[in-house]
Amino acid sequence: MAELLGRLPAPLVLAVAAMLIVAEAGTLAGVALPGTSVLVALGYLTRLGVLPFAGTVAVAVAAAVAGTQLSYAQGRRREGAASIHPLADRFAPAAWARARRMVARRGAWAVAGGQWLGAARTLVPRLTGWAGVPYAAFARVSVPTAAAWAATLVTLSRSVPDLANAITAHLAVAGPLAVGLVLVVSLTAVELTGGRELPGPLRRVAWSRGGRPRGCRSRGRS
Repeated sequence: MAELLGRLPAPLVLAVAAMLIVAEAGTLAGVALPGTSVLVALGYLTRLGVLPFAGTVAVAVAAAVAGTQLSYAQGRRREGAASIHPLADRFAPAAWARARRMVARRGAWAVAGGQWLGAARTLVPRLTGWAGVPYAAFARVSVPTAAAWAATLVTLSRSVPDLANAITAHLAVAGPLAVGLVLVVSLTAVELTGGRELPGPLRRVAWSRGGRPRGCRSRGRS
């Protein structure tokens, strides 16, 4: 496979990889795309000398950041709509509504953590836009997180390919389980606290400075 890719122009390989990375976060079909595996493959190709390391990292970072911005923009277009997507009305609409409230209150943690987990990388930015979270608040968290995710995986795959492959394999299994566990715990906390805000340094620093999401009003004000 490396020999085959080595015969292709490096710009073509990078362009295809970038499209896959953008599509994974930027489209709902991304839940089935292997964004993490693409980054690991890019790092391995730089190790073999097929691709330039600096250029590959730059392309990977740009694609990862662009994907999250595209996902957020698509969610923002649904702001005020009853669901995140027309098809979502058929699948647990109440659960989607609770997820939107959770992201509006504590979304910085979700954006930062979800970047490292497959399906969450596709859904969390879209949920954030749908919840009406201001773009400045979202970008303040998503841009550095997406950049760190892409650069880390490419660099790790170049330096320690066996470790990168092991991490990818474990994330493929643990990622969906972790997303489910976080959602269950978070939604349970929302129910137990009656929807009150929970303390969170990352939320206070990154979320509140960007302004409160539309439709979210402090309980201390009428």
